[in-house]
Amino acid sequence: MDRTLVAEFPWFGVGVQSDNVYSLLASDTRPLSSTVFLQEMKLDLSGYVQSDLTVGFRRSFEQFAGQDQIFWNTFNASSDYTTETTIISSVPFNDNQLILATGSSPGFIPFYFAGQDWGNFNRTHIIHGRFTALMPNSTIGSSSYTSSGNATLMKLTDNSFSSLEPTAADCLYCYRVISCPVAGKVPGGASGITQIGLPAKRVILDAFTVEEPDLEYMMRLKRSYELANQV
Repeated sequence: MDRTLVAEFPWFGVGVQSDNVYSLLASDTRPLSSTVFLQEMKLDLSGYVQSDLTVGFRRSFEQFAGQDQIFWNTFNASSDYTTETTIISSVPFNDNQLILATGSSPGFIPFYFAGQDWGNFNRTHIIHGRFTALMPNSTIGSSSYTSSGNATLMKLTDNSFSSLEPTAADCLYCYRVISCPVAGKVPGGASGITQIGLPAKRVILDAFTVEEPDLEYMMRLKRSYELANQV
């Protein structure tokens, strides 16, 4: 049976509160660090699990409510980029894993950093994944990075890493992780980023439900519960 699953994320905004410190300008967002912020929600699939159904996926895509914007006193083009990582997973992430996801998209063989918790999952658990790196579009906004200005943001990198693998998990964990440049001085100061805004977005999953043979379904269900309880 066909289904449409939708994950909704609100608009994102940060501004400089004091020198080199961001404050949140939007609701339903929490900091993971001084420069990394998270929006999250869940999609409830428990009704399908109770009916012994597997949820499959044909495709996924994203929609946006407006444009990205950035404001600065001065801008460092070599380091002041913003990244956005969107993940819909059949297993949960902890905060440290979400921070690491901004540098190495989950499901791939990760960078090797001793002592880091990358999570015990692979590509099959990442139902939807997208990574974008954003820089100011100097043709639509200020052309100078050496004085106060603002611009829309354009995508320099836009990578999809969705697996669209079927799942027997009782919910999907939906994350939007935004990594910002280091905050600048207070407005009117000498340097740095002063404000970043990203539009609300939604992720739409073109899904269906199916009844699998008992053995395949039980193995899939067992794996889902093992991974969901490891965090």
